[in-house]
Amino acid sequence: MPERGLETDTAMAVADAVDRVMARMLFVTLPPQAEEEVMPEEAKEGRTIGLALVISGLRCTLQYLILPIVLPLIGLAGSFSLVIAMALDLVALWLLVSGLRYLWRTRHPHRFDMLPLSAAILAIIAGSFGYDVWRLLA
Repeated sequence: MPERGLETDTAMAVADAVDRVMARMLFVTLPPQAEEEVMPEEAKEGRTIGLALVISGLRCTLQYLILPIVLPLIGLAGSFSLVIAMALDLVALWLLVSGLRYLWRTRHPHRFDMLPLSAAILAIIAGSFGYDVWRLLA
């Protein structure tokens, strides 16, 4: 077995710490770590990610095209569209968290790649939801 450098050991320790913290935050039990990371079943993963992308596409179409443009044209704007937008924000949040849970449950090799993107999307969803609540209460 080749010798690993100090940088590699430190990086692995940091990755393990982030793994444990994220598992606690997502309420996931981590499976035992294998010697080498193996990709999960490609077919199941493809269906899961494909379904999430379709739902996300429908949500974005509704939230950013139909609600702000089509509903006012037919006279159904107002608090009705705000409630729908808030529900769509909650669906987006659920999809984001369930996707992260899947990545951590399976110890997917690219799970750390998704963290910065997921954090940015979480901030956008939280801001959108907060703004919608503020508009509904105002």
